[in-house]
Amino acid sequence: MVTPEILNKAAASFAFDINSLVFISNSTNEVFRFRKNDEGFILRITEKSHTYVSKINAEVDWVYYLVQNGVSASLPIKTIDNKLTAVYELDDKCFIATAFQMAPGRFFDKNDPDLWGTTIFKQWGETMGKMHLLSKAYPPLETGKRDEWQRLGIKNPYLQQGKYNVLLEKLYYLAREGNSYCLIHNDFHPYNFHIDNGLITVFDFDDSIYGWFPLDIAIAATHAVWWGSPREDRKSKNEFAKNFMNEFLNGYYKYNHLDNYWIKQIPMFMDYRNLCSFFWWLNSWDGDETKLNDFQRSAIENAVKLIENGECFDGCDIAVS
Repeated sequence: MVTPEILNKAAASFAFDINSLVFISNSTNEVFRFRKNDEGFILRITEKSHTYVSKINAEVDWVYYLVQNGVSASLPIKTIDNKLTAVYELDDKCFIATAFQMAPGRFFDKNDPDLWGTTIFKQWGETMGKMHLLSKAYPPLETGKRDEWQRLGIKNPYLQQGKYNVLLEKLYYLAREGNSYCLIHNDFHPYNFHIDNGLITVFDFDDSIYGWFPLDIAIAATHAVWWGSPREDRKSKNEFAKNFMNEFLNGYYKYNHLDNYWIKQIPMFMDYRNLCSFFWWLNSWDGDETKLNDFQRSAIENAVKLIENGECFDGCDIAVS
């Protein structure tokens, strides 16, 4: 829990008025907004062991590099002593503070053509393509780097894991070479960018890892289908996924090229993302169905049926070429 003492230290580090601080959320990190020189900024406080400082330094250094080279992302701002992070020790706990310019605009709205559709999908792809191109040339910090993709097992005994484990094995043995595998955002979904006059600004890089470029694309496509399909039936979602992918890749190819082999793997990565999200959502479930609401029960039944029948999740059975 972030204390007033930590917040006062952060205000001093980033030179802003503590009275302008407003709480936003508390999940993996505690997030606030503040004002400085009539501009909006985001303050993020992460409570981790001291060994994690190097990983956050690696994250914000990469984001800073991307913005300096033309990517529209929330720029990390430096402390009064010219650092991208501030570290505080209190009661044997380590708090790591970072701050970013607030992204202009607002979130997507699938019912607003200015905030969802062909233009947005293409620019989304352009932004990711530029990020991937720059990642291949990015010189990582000597003091630490982001994690590599890992096979993460699911410990909940109430969840069927057969298909998930099969996909993990497939991914584990995929090649990890520079033209398809490098630093990726790893969570570039529609609630991690704002849209302002048709322009996208991406943020929330704290899940960034060394991973496959088609995985990054698949994450975008999976969430686009979840939240952006005009209708909920499977046929509509599959049609939406195909149209989305065409526009997204048209933008992506403007900056980065992927071999056709990797493009064809995108639906598999989408299926993997769906399974990861399904297990994350139910990670603490104790198997008692009476504790589920109607929506949760329906989602579980649908997911289990697909897994048992060996079928892909909605949108993942499109053919990408």
